[in-house]
Amino acid sequence: MRFNKFTWGLYRTSARGKKALCRFSCLSNKFIEDWARTYPFEFFDEFKDQYPVTKVSIDIAKLIKDSVSALRFKGLKEANRYYQTLFRKGVPFEMANKKGKKEEVWRFSEQEEDWYDYVAAVSLGLYQGQPEYFLPYNFRRKFNQVEEIHAEFDIPLPPIPGKADKSGRGVYYASLNEVWQEFRQRHGLSPVEMCAFLYDFAPQFTTPMDSSDLPSPSKAWLITGGPWDIEFAEKAGPDTVGGWGGNVGIRRGDILMLYLVSPRRCIDSIWRACTDGFVDPFFHYHGMVWICGHVKTVPVNFSELMEHRLLSQKPAVRAHFQGPSSKASFSVEEYEAILEIMKGKGQDISTLPCVPSSGYLPTVELQRERDVEIHLIEPLLKRLGYKQSDWVRQMPVKMGRGERNYPDYAFGANPTRGEESAKMLLESKFQLSAHREFVEGFYQTKSYALRLQSKMMVMAAMEGVWVFSPVSGRFDIKKFLRKSWGELSHPDAFHELLCLIGKDAILK
Repeated sequence: MRFNKFTWGLYRTSARGKKALCRFSCLSNKFIEDWARTYPFEFFDEFKDQYPVTKVSIDIAKLIKDSVSALRFKGLKEANRYYQTLFRKGVPFEMANKKGKKEEVWRFSEQEEDWYDYVAAVSLGLYQGQPEYFLPYNFRRKFNQVEEIHAEFDIPLPPIPGKADKSGRGVYYASLNEVWQEFRQRHGLSPVEMCAFLYDFAPQFTTPMDSSDLPSPSKAWLITGGPWDIEFAEKAGPDTVGGWGGNVGIRRGDILMLYLVSPRRCIDSIWRACTDGFVDPFFHYHGMVWICGHVKTVPVNFSELMEHRLLSQKPAVRAHFQGPSSKASFSVEEYEAILEIMKGKGQDISTLPCVPSSGYLPTVELQRERDVEIHLIEPLLKRLGYKQSDWVRQMPVKMGRGERNYPDYAFGANPTRGEESAKMLLESKFQLSAHREFVEGFYQTKSYALRLQSKMMVMAAMEGVWVFSPVSGRFDIKKFLRKSWGELSHPDAFHELLCLIGKDAILK
């Protein structure tokens, strides 16, 4: 949807809207505490006797606010350039020594990752000091929400820097701030209203992080934790939810085996993914996922993995779960081997999640989108009752001035120029493993469906099939039926799909 002034007006005057606007205009101490972070600074031993204290907790938001409050910018471009100057040169922190002389003792710039790690506090200070030019960012570890908000309200998303591009990640806030400010100015929103839009209004249109009613797992994955994660793992219960470093290929519902590195060196517990994996440029590990459904298991030690006939040959095990292998996927056979080790040590594996058999998957290797169409999608369509004459592949559709698009499969299509329509659309992708790929695929398919007045829309990829039915007259990214190819080998799952998008349901 695009920004609707009427809907926004109703929100602004509602009790919820007034509360959100007050929160961002008052900036109470409680609000600031929730966003701000302090930086622990300690003097080197040779300087400790020169200052009245040896350790200082530096309020980063206040440090930034004090550095920008007195400045006057000519426009947004200049303000964003100033942020990049701050990133390069840093922000000095001054302190009086024992003689009462104030001097610079530290500069917030020594580590590039501090700028994205402390982005909430940095941006809060910028907003407090220059609200007309800077907006606060507090989506850390929830960049999937940012992607959905941008897609839902047609806000351009700047290209996300790669994991190794620490400088790019450090200044990425400036790129986001620029497109947010342009959106704010285009729709005549005040800084306070824009904050309420970002953090209260827009999230209502994003996928909730729901740990209930998870779909069946499509795959098992390894996630790792360091010594600092041991306390979290020991205190975790069935209702615990947390953000974790993970592979962007993880899908909601997938199985996650938590491996604690030295000194534990064991698989400690099994979790489920309550979000898809996604990239967060402000998160240290870059790729992440939110986890839930904790089940404490008997430990499976690394030595047991190395001694196992099958698991010892796995590259991730041989690499000691270092580097990319710390986010490795496990085949059904490998995961079942781990369950067998647990069973041999007294674990009741009936309480643990399992990956459905993938009996419907083809034996050929899938390398491109057309392979998915030939070996997965079109055989499924035939099972659903369709003949090749029932669909049009790559149907040309005019979407704008001089712009032609080609939906992959149009069912019940009328290709007459100027009168194009289709009862159902199916867009094929090679894979939809990353959250961003899913969001982009959804909005592409939705644009075709709206243009062709389709009553159903479908996305299909290596990971499975997603079916979207209109809810209150619109397609919703949060409302879909998803089936993995493995699940579709089960008669009940296939029947459910047949009732929704079978030939008799669509072309009758």
